[in-house]
Amino acid sequence: MLPREILFFLPAIIIIYIYLKISKIRKYKHLEEIRKDIINNCKLDFSPYNPGSLPSFTDRIVTIPNLLPEKTFSKLRASALRHLSTERSYFPGHKKGGTVSYEELHITAPDIIAFYHSRYMQKLCSFIVGEQVIPTPINDQSSCSLLFYDKPKDHIGWHYDYNFYNGRHFTVLLPVVNEHRTEKRLSSANLVVRRDNQEITLPTPPNALILFEGACVYHKVTPLAADEIRIIISMTYCTEPKSSVLKSSLRRAKDMAYFGIRALWT
Repeated sequence: MLPREILFFLPAIIIIYIYLKISKIRKYKHLEEIRKDIINNCKLDFSPYNPGSLPSFTDRIVTIPNLLPEKTFSKLRASALRHLSTERSYFPGHKKGGTVSYEELHITAPDIIAFYHSRYMQKLCSFIVGEQVIPTPINDQSSCSLLFYDKPKDHIGWHYDYNFYNGRHFTVLLPVVNEHRTEKRLSSANLVVRRDNQEITLPTPPNALILFEGACVYHKVTPLAADEIRIIISMTYCTEPKSSVLKSSLRRAKDMAYFGIRALWT
């Protein structure tokens, strides 16, 4: 039985939660209208590709160097660099870094939202994985986000990307910045995957697409050194956007780690 003090405040807590939830639903409807305008008005050029020449997805991870034309890549890079502040999170022994949420990108970086929702990206990823994929729902803050590694020792430890959906779920990364601030070289942060008891380092230069099935690929990002910066456009696609109540709750709990307590009402 709940303590008397909690029972006293429970009605007020429920009312506040419902109010915040309704407010969030209204906000998502507004964001959907914004997204429609973005898709219709933001024009991006893409390089043609031959589906027969795309890399095999046998190991559940592929990389494609120099994905985008310079003009399109420069647009996305400029959009990312406009974000001078991010939501910082730190979990000792596991993660340290900054994030910009899907919601915020609708307002501050429409070119990135247009890129994520482009038919080009959906068709490309679908060809590679062998199934039709679509963007994850608008209330998933990780659907499309910016990952900032811009302070010494920013990193993320070994993990799988948990699948919160009923179908398959894929992570797509596009580095837009990865450099030492004064030296002409890539940063010290590397994507490392574990396969057959071996650790394999995958270079992540700017404009390289990395697509993988996160629930099947054990991976980490090594710590950033001083005077370095690494900015990644992170996107997720799925084959079935429906989710169970349990999975939705787990997804909100995960999002709290990146975007704060407001993720409870997504």
